[in-house]
Formats: sequence, structure tokens, C-alpha cells
Amino acid sequence: MTFDKVKVDTKSKAMEGGDYRSVNPLGYVPALELDDGTVLTEGPAIVQYIADKVPDKKLAPANGTLERTKLQSWLNFISTELHKGFSPLFNAAMPQEAKQYFRERLATRFQHLDKHLADKDYLWARPSRSPMPICSRSRTGPPIRASTCPHSPTF
Repeated sequence: MTFDKVKVDTKSKAMEGGDYRSVNPLGYVPALELDDGTVLTEGPAIVQYIADKVPDKKLAPANGTLERTKLQSWLNFISTELHKGFSPLFNAAMPQEAKQYFRERLATRFQHLDKHLADKDYLWARPSRSPMPICSRSRTGPPIRASTCPHSPTF
């Protein structure tokens, strides 16, 4: 599958050729524009679309299977419970006490992830390649990982 990368300034929403909000009105990444002009947003939808376009690569379990449903569950958990959980930590107006609450909340989510990863290398059945990493590393801020989560990545 071929694609063109387009660099987007996530603060100004500028991209080569215009304003990124013309692609995704919400202004956040990722987005995948297909040849027919359809635009897909949201990481879980995009990675599953890509996996389904190249099934021989075994990037994800086959659609309609229990294993695929488990993958969808993990992708949603990562998007909603982990990824979105970091947002308050990057809000300069958020009081430190509130940030500590969100760090503790994230720690419980990582404990859940860690329990699942204790005896496996992947979130679901071992694919030849993963469509998406467990999470993206945070570039700033203190580490999130609780010391009780030896199998989860540190953020």
C-alpha cells in the first residue's frame, strides 16, 4: 500500500497546500485520505482499514472473528483510557493536584495493560507485524508508569 506523508503543524493546523482542517475539521491527526476522496480519521479505524487492505500481511486478525473483536477492544482502550488520559497532563492551566489525579488514574490503566502483557509479547494473538504500537511515547512530562507495571512501557 503506497501513501504520501503530509506534515501538519498541530498548533497552527498548517500543512503544505493549506489548512489541515480542510481534511479533518477537528484539526487533529491522524487522517487518511483515500483515492476516492474519502477521509478516515481515528487511529483504530485507520489501522484496521490498512490491515484489511493487505490481509496477506496479517496485520490484524480477520474481520468478523472473536480475535478481531478483542483487537478492537484493545484499540479502543488505548484510544480512550490511555491516550486521552494524557491530555490533562499537557494543559498548562491544570493544577498540579489535578495532574496527580490523572497520573494515578493512568497508573490503574497501565496496571490493567501490564496484567495482560505479563505472559505475552503482544496485545492479541501474535501477528507478523503490529498495525500500531501499544502507545506512543510521551515527549514531555514526568514518567507515568507505576513501579508495579514491569511489562508496560514507561511514559
